Amino acid sequence: MMILKYMYQRSVLLYAILLMAVSAIFYSHILPFIWMVFGITVVFLSFSSMCRLIRQWFHLPEKAFRKKVFWTAFWVRAAYVLFSYFFYIFMTSLPFEFETADARMYHWEGIRLAKFFMAGNFDVGSLTFLSKLSSQGIVTLMGIIYALSSDSIIAFRIVNSLLGAWLCVMVFDIARRSFGEKAARISAVLAVVAPPLIYYCGLHLKEAVIVFLVVLFVDIGDRVLRAKQLSIRDILLLGVTAVLMVFFRNALAVILIVGFAAALTFTSGRLSPAFRRFAIASVMVFFAVAVFTLDLVSEAEEETVRYLGYRETHIESHMQRYARRGNELATLANRIIFAPLAFVGPLPTLVDTQQDNSAMMAGSMFFRNVLGFFMIAGILLMVKHRQWRNHVFLLAVFFLWLFVLANSGYALQDRFHLILVPIILIFSGNFILNADKKMVKYFNMYLLFLGVLIFAWNTFKLAGRGLL
Repeated sequence: MMILKYMYQRSVLLYAILLMAVSAIFYSHILPFIWMVFGITVVFLSFSSMCRLIRQWFHLPEKAFRKKVFWTAFWVRAAYVLFSYFFYIFMTSLPFEFETADARMYHWEGIRLAKFFMAGNFDVGSLTFLSKLSSQGIVTLMGIIYALSSDSIIAFRIVNSLLGAWLCVMVFDIARRSFGEKAARISAVLAVVAPPLIYYCGLHLKEAVIVFLVVLFVDIGDRVLRAKQLSIRDILLLGVTAVLMVFFRNALAVILIVGFAAALTFTSGRLSPAFRRFAIASVMVFFAVAVFTLDLVSEAEEETVRYLGYRETHIESHMQRYARRGNELATLANRIIFAPLAFVGPLPTLVDTQQDNSAMMAGSMFFRNVLGFFMIAGILLMVKHRQWRNHVFLLAVFFLWLFVLANSGYALQDRFHLILVPIILIFSGNFILNADKKMVKYFNMYLLFLGVLIFAWNTFKLAGRGLL
């Protein structure tokens, strides 16, 4: 774990240098002081807490470690929920994020449904104004929570925090089955302190629930693939989780099912015997037939095709839209550029472009950018040592969604990258555990590349708006 101290010290140093350099060079468009403080605080606390908790928890008994992970993750998220609630009220006079649209729509729909639920009417399809299945899951959940809590916004976000804490424990379980307990402990701590996973617990959006369902599906699917005995209960839970995902993000439900099918096809026979994979596939086919009878798949298929096949959803067309909003250079972007950059993730905005949400998330994005190195290096080593067939499920979900992002118009939207974060953390734990001095050298080179990339990104944002 020698790379940990380099990761902590040099990552924080790089962010501070970038912030000062960008602020000095583009002084007329300097980031508001509150966002500077927010960003550097997030970067410092996340990396320093990661190192401290790994040292403190690494040798705890497993039962004690799991409790530490769950309760620390919950209290960190609950604390952020309370902080962000009052922070948003202070900044916007409303307990919602900046430039909010979806959040307030979900909120008012949740209040409407709560009234119907309390009156004993649970026919969500006819009650909600939102016809898309992928929007009905979040408003139904909000309606239930509001009915039980007198329309409490904080109550919904506390539920997000509970789901987020459980997610950290599942990251530990998945990583332990994949890479062993030592690597799993590092991955779990990374999940506890990861700013992207914390940030979305404080929003009134569906991303916190979506990422929980993704990790739940991966956890159950991974357990099914690796178990010594076939569990019909787990297979049914896997199908139920996929159906639930249809009510939050249709295309993602398709990705999870295709990813699991890829795992059944390509997973090493030593890990999962062929006869067991055939039995699992047979049960899943029967379950899929049942799903078709509920007419859930048609909308999921439509959304997936819309992401990938229709011109108006492609990255080039979205860049045209960004150009119309003020960034003329956005028309130069295309999927060839964004496909490889999707590994690194959305880059932080360190200049003032009147985008408060992006400015607030700069530190969170930078944390994700740094961890991109461990995912890239981990995959390369896995291929080199021919170990990829032991991790087909994780890799399939990761690359399938990466393909969707690179081909759709969501390559620049942080919330669509959120589901990749737990998978990156799982691979990062294994790489951090086994990294040697040679890898430290490559990590330093990556940080240099990242620094140039972030500086270029901020220059691009200003130049495209005619501010240079």
